[in-house]
Amino acid sequence: MRTMHFIRIIVVSFITLLNFTHARADDWPSGPIKLIIPFAPGGGVDGAGRMLAQALEEKLKVSVFVDNKAGANGTIAMNILRQSKPDGYTLGMVSTGALDVNMALMTLPYDPAKDFTYISSFNKYPFYLAVTPESGIKSVNDIIALAKSDPGKVTYSSAGVGNGIHLAGAMLSQMTGTQMTHVPYKGAGPAAVALLGNEVTFTFGSGPSILGFVDSGKVIALATSNLSRIPNRSNLPTLNELGIKGYDCSSLGGVVGPAGMPPEVTAKLYKVIDEILSSKAMQEKILKSGMVPWQVTGKQFEDAIAADRKKYGDLIASANMKNN
Repeated sequence: MRTMHFIRIIVVSFITLLNFTHARADDWPSGPIKLIIPFAPGGGVDGAGRMLAQALEEKLKVSVFVDNKAGANGTIAMNILRQSKPDGYTLGMVSTGALDVNMALMTLPYDPAKDFTYISSFNKYPFYLAVTPESGIKSVNDIIALAKSDPGKVTYSSAGVGNGIHLAGAMLSQMTGTQMTHVPYKGAGPAAVALLGNEVTFTFGSGPSILGFVDSGKVIALATSNLSRIPNRSNLPTLNELGIKGYDCSSLGGVVGPAGMPPEVTAKLYKVIDEILSSKAMQEKILKSGMVPWQVTGKQFEDAIAADRKKYGDLIASANMKNN
């Protein structure tokens, strides 16, 4: 009898807990949401994150505030997210790096395949190869010729070791058989500012970090990193078109949360983000910023990130990249 009574208590407690969990999930969101951005303000991920935060506020009718946690190519931010409560009130805006590239560069304090809930894709970040008018460089061929004539003299800025911008530069160096010097900064914004100050020869800027300077004439965009031309910037050739056959390097962007998020909350978030991305106004806003809308499920986003681990892992190994 005592055993049966004990079992009843356990069953009732379990059912109560389930009901409480569902009630909380159905109630979500009932308060402000924090969106962690793994880079400094002014870069592509920051720009996309702020677009999404504003749209989520309008859809969910709660405050969504951005929290920039730059450093270690996104690892610091993702470790904070990993340790956050998996209730849907702390999310992360990610791009190529923290969940794929970093595995080939450092020992991570988290497991990208186990410690996060992949909620939805959001966009892709093509890069724009840019120089300043003062540099005297008129074409990509000028950069390659300079790199070949004086190995190591050509420099390029990035948002950090192993960041998408770094990978784009390393891929250019590798595919042209040249030696170029990488100069890392804490974010795409600071990397663009370094170019403006002529601290480096060129950069592969993300749309939000570099196109404003392109449009104002402060820098000149020579090409894009995509395999195909980018809508709204179709006048710019791709590096593939310019003779670097097969060149294709873009970061993948999306939203993740800590592992163990309630499925109901994850599903609601995905549905809301999918609705946001289906909006013509949002698509135009993303394109205007030099990014490309990317609308796939959380599972497809997770699979694409896993595929990038192989692609960029091979590049990192062959380029002997090191996270000093």
